[in-house]
Amino acid sequence: MKYILPNNHGLSQQTVDLLVFKENESPALSNVQHSALGAGVGRGESLLVVSPTSTGKTQIALWAIAKSLEEGCNTVYLVTHRALAKQKFDDFRTLLLPSYLSNDPSSLVLATGDYVVDSDGELPKEPLRSPLIVATYEKYLAMLSASGVPNDMRRTVIVCDEIQLLGDEHRGQSVEILLTLLRNAGWKQFVGLSAVLQNNDAVNLADWLGIKLVIETSREKHLRYECWHQNGVVAVSSQSPEVFEELENSLDKKTDVISALKMLIKDKNPPLPIIVFCMRKQDTYDLATAFIKNTLPNTEPQLSLVFEALPETSANTFLAKTIEARVASHNADLTDEERGIVEQHLLENKLDIVFATTTLAAGVNFPLGAAIFADWKRWDADLRARIPIEGGDFHNMAGRVGRMGFAHEHGRVIFFAASDNELRASNTYLQLGDMSPLVPRVNHKKFNQLALQLVSSGLCSTRDQLEDLVCNTFSALREQDNNLTSFAKWPNKLELAVNGLIYEGFLIESQAGKLVATPVGKSVGHSGLLPETCTFLLNYLARKSDVLASCLPSNESQGDIAKLSFLLFSACLCSPEFRVQGNTKPTRFLPFPLEEPTLFNPSQYAQDLAEPIWQSDVMPINAAMICREWMDGAEVRKLESYCKSLSAGMLFEMFRNLGWILQGLSSIITAASDKRVDFSLRPRVLQDSTFNFDSLAKLPRVIKRLSFRVAEGLPDDVLWMMALNVPGSQFKLSRSDVLSLKSANFNTPEKVMLGNAAADAIRNETFKNAKPSPQAKSNWLRDACRGWKTVHRQKASERHKRRASKCSRPELVDRYYSAKGVEFERVFEEILSFLGIKFERLDDKTKTGAPDYLLLLQDSSPLVIEIKTKENDGLVDYNKAVEVLAASEIHGYKNAFCITLCHPGVDPSVPMVIVDCGRLSVVESHDLSEALMRICENSLTQSQLWQWLATPGQALAADLPFREYN
Repeated sequence: MKYILPNNHGLSQQTVDLLVFKENESPALSNVQHSALGAGVGRGESLLVVSPTSTGKTQIALWAIAKSLEEGCNTVYLVTHRALAKQKFDDFRTLLLPSYLSNDPSSLVLATGDYVVDSDGELPKEPLRSPLIVATYEKYLAMLSASGVPNDMRRTVIVCDEIQLLGDEHRGQSVEILLTLLRNAGWKQFVGLSAVLQNNDAVNLADWLGIKLVIETSREKHLRYECWHQNGVVAVSSQSPEVFEELENSLDKKTDVISALKMLIKDKNPPLPIIVFCMRKQDTYDLATAFIKNTLPNTEPQLSLVFEALPETSANTFLAKTIEARVASHNADLTDEERGIVEQHLLENKLDIVFATTTLAAGVNFPLGAAIFADWKRWDADLRARIPIEGGDFHNMAGRVGRMGFAHEHGRVIFFAASDNELRASNTYLQLGDMSPLVPRVNHKKFNQLALQLVSSGLCSTRDQLEDLVCNTFSALREQDNNLTSFAKWPNKLELAVNGLIYEGFLIESQAGKLVATPVGKSVGHSGLLPETCTFLLNYLARKSDVLASCLPSNESQGDIAKLSFLLFSACLCSPEFRVQGNTKPTRFLPFPLEEPTLFNPSQYAQDLAEPIWQSDVMPINAAMICREWMDGAEVRKLESYCKSLSAGMLFEMFRNLGWILQGLSSIITAASDKRVDFSLRPRVLQDSTFNFDSLAKLPRVIKRLSFRVAEGLPDDVLWMMALNVPGSQFKLSRSDVLSLKSANFNTPEKVMLGNAAADAIRNETFKNAKPSPQAKSNWLRDACRGWKTVHRQKASERHKRRASKCSRPELVDRYYSAKGVEFERVFEEILSFLGIKFERLDDKTKTGAPDYLLLLQDSSPLVIEIKTKENDGLVDYNKAVEVLAASEIHGYKNAFCITLCHPGVDPSVPMVIVDCGRLSVVESHDLSEALMRICENSLTQSQLWQWLATPGQALAADLPFREYN
């Protein structure tokens, strides 16, 4: 430890006061923190910092972030997992929002595959320009791909946590693509952090990035590594890593987890809590059960009530039996909520032993005193054998113990060798400086995805630029060193990849050699999906869009959403994103238990399936059926029961992956069905002049709605209830709450907010376990439903007033939100005129039943708009929403797309039933206000506004595109 700041450290007094640890009023810095300050992290120098886990690297990142915020720069903190992103987001909300961000909720943004929100839970208008954004690597790449790399990245500070992710087999290419984009665009400061890079890898990576390297091998709290074998113990300490000890086995040659645990617990100062790392999920249960039986042989553990508010799953049923005995398991079977409970128990010292796979959130500080590796071999599906885990993985896991800031003086790591061969193999883990080599992951098999993202983001516009950039990636430099013959083929492979993208209609090339992404190509680049996946799905839609559109509901027909969803789900789940096709490796995986049984016979749909010979691979069929049942309201426990070993954690991961691909598909179809686009700019499979684009245009918002339903696990008629959950509220509706209300036929706002005794009884029964009382939550729900649209409108009004203060007519926003009837029409016209949006008033009071306006947006066909305002926060119903259709036909606009502007809102039952007509959308006034604000701020074009309004269904602010940078 160092107890003085280095000279010229660069930190402001505020940062020294708030973000530097103190002992007896003096700074207390770890060695690597002192070295990083000496190297200039506080002065804006770019660094790659490599030091063991638990040496205070996160604090180094905080200093760079604080300086960036003080200087008014944009700041990005990139992490590996969404759970870690959420944890850092919460930390920054406490540490940085009051002191560095002026308590402005919109200045701190969280971006993961699940959502993009600010610290108020609102959708940010320009997340890439937020003062501080916490994001996963893939999400930030997707956002850059969608918007293009901003021109002012040199005012951006980038912090990359766990930067060694660029060597990950499945995710490494995306991380390297992102680093390549950033490296070429430039930055103000770059700080990379890692605990497990080899020295030569760190040197090479720092050289490639063009930044300084800080390496520190020592820890303030040392770890003792012990390999137990039948003849003794081999031990080494991080304090003297070159000194090996040979000791006797004190447990009568026992080399098993339970014996080791019992020994540690009997210590005078037991190193609790202890984590037991398992390579198989089942071991986390079996060992937890065995440990409790051995330590509490005649005691039946008391059932815990901490999971009472959660839906029953196999995992929390087990945990309820163990957690009161201060024992828990932690693995991929757990849902996010279940993991949160286990992790909170750890942080509050309510657990002694945790049996975990590698899912125990990397990077999160837990007060662990010792780690035992129940096993150190993992199943390799390609080799069909169990092989030792990489040294870097081992040390990253082991480093979770003995962390700074907790009571343990040191950490203890125990693992076992059951044979002489294992003893020799395990020796690598006692070589504390022997980390896994960094394996570059950019390769020619994904050059098409790489090329498309680079052109879409605006970084490359010719083949030469692509070749120059790709052949100067970190992977390329490694390939040059290791296999020059292979590297020599890269330009030709890249040439073929570009040709393939042009052939599929994702890129076009001028005679002068300029490459441009087509509208669909841009959407593919934004989606993060493989180009092969998009080609596969577009081919399917080209064949079956009429069939899919025929399933849509209307006012006369309920449609067949069950068929529509099953066909779409199975198409997505059998795409190259999930299943091997040719030489394309999947990026996502379906739960392995779905492979064997056939849970559903889809013969009735066979001719319309993306894979008609479905019997050859039943996993997508099983998965699609389960996803459909989930969104229709099936209980998790029921879905788990379909297959042996199928768990809630697997299911929720599958739901998230399906929701992600559905959202990407929705955006791609929106671009593909835009009739303004010339045929030469369409995907190859849609260049047939006889293709029915009207059917395709009906699908985007339906698919987006299905993705929401999969995310929430709710039927369509009650999906609206999740909007009642607002940040800061005392209560929150759970999925089981909503399904309970639905079962009582409380599925509309009118029914939910009834105030009679019978309605009160139904709400009280739904919330019978609510705290502090069922009645309190019942009253909240009734009032929340009554003021539902009011709250959303008020929040939007406040947000838009703040933003409008920078424009010359801020009073228009206030009038827009407060006006009704004729006055609302007046202010609407004033806003359009102020924004330079051309319009014609059709209803001049002399034409009976004429619609209100004809909107004439640039480079687009006219839109007919009808305004419907309701008093007392009433909602526009179906009959009022569709009046504009008849009015447009009567007055000469039968082919024009129509919009009903609902002020303040529309009944939630309307959006799905209007899609089938193909030429109507509804938009609520606060959502349109967001779009108009972005027009004012030059972050949305009139062409983008047209596309947003002219897509059948409900136009939501969440669907507005992010700003595109030239």
